[in-house]
Amino acid sequence: MKRSAVFVRSSSTEVVGATRKKTAARIHQEIAREVNQLLSRIFAERGNHGLTDLEAVENALRVVLAQAGAAALSELLQFDVPAPDQRQLPCPCGHHAQYRELRSKPVLTVVGQAQVSRPYYLCPHCHQGQFPADVELDIKDTEFSPGVRRMHALVGQDAPFDHGREQMKVLAGLEVTAKSVERIAEAIGEDIAQREREEMQKAIQLDLPVVGGQSIPVLYVELDGTGVPVVKKETVGRQAKTDGQPPIPGKSNWGVCSPRPSATRRASPSATRIRRPTPERSRPPKSLANVST
Repeated sequence: MKRSAVFVRSSSTEVVGATRKKTAARIHQEIAREVNQLLSRIFAERGNHGLTDLEAVENALRVVLAQAGAAALSELLQFDVPAPDQRQLPCPCGHHAQYRELRSKPVLTVVGQAQVSRPYYLCPHCHQGQFPADVELDIKDTEFSPGVRRMHALVGQDAPFDHGREQMKVLAGLEVTAKSVERIAEAIGEDIAQREREEMQKAIQLDLPVVGGQSIPVLYVELDGTGVPVVKKETVGRQAKTDGQPPIPGKSNWGVCSPRPSATRRASPSATRIRRPTPERSRPPKSLANVST
């Protein structure tokens, strides 16, 4: 039995490897066929007219290579039927979703329209479906790839949405609608704003990121307070500390230093004030020292 199990596992691995080789060979064959057809047309046109329209050639190359890339991408996005031990997934309702079938959907990528075929799971209790591959590829509930959504956001952030649609067509050769540019640009903008709000909330809750670098062993804080800080109108009618003088709104001065300077003495629980160095008196130059005034 053990030998049989090992043999089956090895055979399965060989089958998967052979399938991948066939897929890669098919992709290479498709790209080579498309490029050869285009080059044949370009050389025939040059032989007939003796001229080369560079803009037409480069645009045609972009179209052909994009089509070949989309075909190759579609081959790569064909998921296999899950193994028998991987045909159920946890469901948010607490039960398990069961594998049902492979389902396909179109996805617009940066190289054009592609097709993805992935496993579909359905929970028999809550009847909620799942596409784990969509989450892995970041195409859940959308038919635009992550790269195309980024393009939508870039062309839709500074210009009218219809102008962004035209830019997608001219610069990337992708056909999209002004509504899709608007919808995706606003969704990404809202996502960015939500992340900023979450970061601000973390700062308010003092859930700050850990700062790298050498740790500070001791941090000394000094507070020199002369009264409770108030605005000027709150001092009206109140007695001042000095007779004959109007009350002065209180203020506090903070000072933080680390590590502890040598001038600070551990004389009491509160830190002592660090004296500022007294500047030396300016002396006249030696050339003027003996000049009488």
